[in-house]
Amino acid sequence: MTIAVRYQTRNGNTEAFANQIAAVAGVQAEKIDTPLPADPVDILFVGGGTYMLRPDKTLSAFVGSLDATKVKHIAIFTTSGGPETPADKSLTKLADKQGIPVIGHFHQMMGGKGMIGAKKDVTLKPDQIQAVKTFAESMLAHN
Repeated sequence: MTIAVRYQTRNGNTEAFANQIAAVAGVQAEKIDTPLPADPVDILFVGGGTYMLRPDKTLSAFVGSLDATKVKHIAIFTTSGGPETPADKSLTKLADKQGIPVIGHFHQMMGGKGMIGAKKDVTLKPDQIQAVKTFAESMLAHN
């Protein structure tokens, strides 16, 4: 099974979660500007921050450019400074438009850690690490 992890981040929050997912999947987490593997990807974990209730434009463009012949399934993970937002729905609509099923969602509220002036050195709490690892394991069990 081919797995890939791609993320967009401004302050490091989503990168921290991407690295946890990648560790579970046994792959490297890469930014969204890194090309996907040549072989079709069975599960693409794709994530990003939520800004003003929306995903970053670069993340939306990335998801909107995916090819269903090269990506079989998507698992979305997002972070935000506040409660879960419509960003996951927006990304799901883009994936649907490309003909790629979304098999799951993970959202983590960071309590304002992603606000202007935030540190880029993000340390996840043990419960956050466990939650994202559980998400990754459940997505990997999908196939």
